Amino acid sequence: MDKEKIILIGSGQHANVVLYNIKEQNKYNVVAILDSDPLKKNKLFNNIPIYSDYYDEKNLENVRKEFGTNKFFIGFGNMKYRKNVYEYLVANKFEAVNVIHPNAVVSPNAKIGLGVLIESGCLITPNPVIGNNVVVNTGSQVNHDNIIENHVYIASGVIMSGGIFVGENSLIDDGVIISLGKKVGKNCIIGAGGVVTKDIPENSVAYGNPARIIRKTAQ
Repeated sequence: MDKEKIILIGSGQHANVVLYNIKEQNKYNVVAILDSDPLKKNKLFNNIPIYSDYYDEKNLENVRKEFGTNKFFIGFGNMKYRKNVYEYLVANKFEAVNVIHPNAVVSPNAKIGLGVLIESGCLITPNPVIGNNVVVNTGSQVNHDNIIENHVYIASGVIMSGGIFVGENSLIDDGVIISLGKKVGKNCIIGAGGVVTKDIPENSVAYGNPARIIRKTAQ
């Protein structure tokens, strides 16, 4: 089976994880990596060439022509930049793909956007809505009727009960539990091991069991 060509964005630690999942999925062939660090220009990452000149539409068009694809996947986890880079590439007529590890259990009734990573051991039960550019890290659960908006990062071992809402650009850190029907607003951080038993308003940082708001996120 011929694999589809894609371009990976970023060449840091998270990119190693993404490349592993791409390999296991066995659907895509990463033909190039784009990285904003000029010191990485013309170097290799996992034997894949790195290119750093892609900051304007002309250079992106050259990338598209040289590698024969407009499909991409974001390979870095920095929440500060994921949304901007994703939206910039889509605005320049690049198409995001999904990377889903074959050991993840994903209900056919799940509605999943584009640019989504679902790693090994994850469970996606019926009827959630998962937006664009979302990461669901190893062993996490997104249960029935959840709404996960765009650009959300769900770290490892997270359990999201049914009927919850997570607003865009939020980080749900390792081992967090969000109880039934609770809401986490946009631009939030729920610290590792937190247990969300009450709604968390947007632009909040919350930690602990039960999770308590400790400060506002930087705007």
